[in-house]
Amino acid sequence: MTTTPKLGLPYLTTGQAQKEVTHNEALNLIDVASQPIVQNMTTAAPPGSPTNGQAWIVAASPTGAWAGQVNKIATWFDGWHFITPTEGFRVYDLGGDTERFFNGTAWGDATPAANVPSLSLGWIGYGGGFGGPRYYKTPDGRVTIEGLMQAGTDGTVFTLLAGFRPADTLMFGCWSGGGAYRVDVNAAGDVILSGSNTVFSSLSGVSFFAA
Repeated sequence: MTTTPKLGLPYLTTGQAQKEVTHNEALNLIDVASQPIVQNMTTAAPPGSPTNGQAWIVAASPTGAWAGQVNKIATWFDGWHFITPTEGFRVYDLGGDTERFFNGTAWGDATPAANVPSLSLGWIGYGGGFGGPRYYKTPDGRVTIEGLMQAGTDGTVFTLLAGFRPADTLMFGCWSGGGAYRVDVNAAGDVILSGSNTVFSSLSGVSFFAA
């Protein structure tokens, strides 16, 4: 093995000449990968005048020095170098002003847009600067439900979309104006309240992996 398994950093070898070259290459790659920031993920041709330390996620159908490097992180320091991302790798995308997540095959938003459900049983968002009920799923499949509501009664308050549901019924403890109460989420996607409070009831704390 001549490189490290995760970032492909070059190892020094016994009797190697000019060890400083290999060592400095590894330092430059660590400098990029330890706090990864890319210019964008839409560029497919190498920029003409990059500065040392700049990086890009190579877009589809790359050309020139980037040919064959799609989805890799291309970084410039006196020449192009490439970091192969592994599942779970995260970078900040300056062009998109968002964090990106690599799922093993493609890049996506680390925190996707939330779904805002229609509420039943008289429930409404609490307001007053507090976020209302919403849910989202991260690229690794974790679903999070959160938000504050008021004025409703126990029962099924809303149903999650397909793809956002657990394999089995799960039970969670959340907080309300009357203290702790129970929230169940079943395999059909029903979000069911027991012991809620009309003054306020929070859904924050409900999180699970989708089936």
